[in-house]
Amino acid sequence: MALIVGSLAQTRANARQDAPPSQAASATEGAVFQSDVTTMKSVPLLGPKEDSALRIDFAPAAWAARVRADSSLGGPTFSVDGDLGLNGYEAAFNGELAISWGEFWRVQLTGWTFSTDASITSTVSGDFGSVNIAVGDRLSNSFAAASAGGEFNATLWRPFSTQQFPWGGRTPQPGNIASDGRPIVDFGIQAIGAVRWYSASMTVNDLTAGTSASWSLGAVMPGIGGGIEFDFNMVDRVSWLRSVRFEAAGGTGSNFSNGQYFIFARAGLRAMFTEQIGGEFGYRLEDFNLSGNGASFDGGVQGLYVGIDVRF
Repeated sequence: MALIVGSLAQTRANARQDAPPSQAASATEGAVFQSDVTTMKSVPLLGPKEDSALRIDFAPAAWAARVRADSSLGGPTFSVDGDLGLNGYEAAFNGELAISWGEFWRVQLTGWTFSTDASITSTVSGDFGSVNIAVGDRLSNSFAAASAGGEFNATLWRPFSTQQFPWGGRTPQPGNIASDGRPIVDFGIQAIGAVRWYSASMTVNDLTAGTSASWSLGAVMPGIGGGIEFDFNMVDRVSWLRSVRFEAAGGTGSNFSNGQYFIFARAGLRAMFTEQIGGEFGYRLEDFNLSGNGASFDGGVQGLYVGIDVRF
């Protein structure tokens, strides 16, 4: 019996000496484990305590966008992308800066810019401000828009996580923990509070008549929304891929002035190749209504985007 106990103690001592301590510490620091007596290995239950760490994500993107809208200036309504010919896809900028802490809270700053121009032969007639457009007139038109805003994102429920609610305790999930101590699959439902500033301007030049008119509008509006996120931990499946995330969110808001409002929608797929660098592909829609001084704009900017994610 003494020989058996001594042999078992020596086996455990050798296993501790053979394990690479630096790798084990970096992957599982702060984790809670249970012992698997059949394999003599430790299985993480709750994951690393790095969940409370502050994380910063910067995600600049190239946005292949176009405008689809209606507009007027003291007269009939024209289709911006049809009647005025501003229907081309343009390379625009779209960026996000997100600060996250814990597993449930995130503050995000967003911004984008867009501009386009076109020269067409008019197929419609009517007044746009001081410009009296006639069928057959040669027009040179331009449109520009921009937006900036902030969002507060609260994850309300994570059913596959060791902590499902922001206010609850942690429960072991041994069947859903990867070797790095993080969930293999994670899902979250979120609530969003937002404040957005929108600005847009348009100019119509009638080259035939030698007249020009333009408007410029802007507004700040609060809003609310929601979203979902699916996370797939790939560390035990693909050597060059850390994680894949699908996210979708949307919301609406208004300043309750002149019928002004906004609607946003976004959906994207993000792949992290290392802990610090990743890539993203998706779709964005920014729809808004602005009005004032006899001018109105009702429509939005939308399109596919591709970008990178840099994490600090």
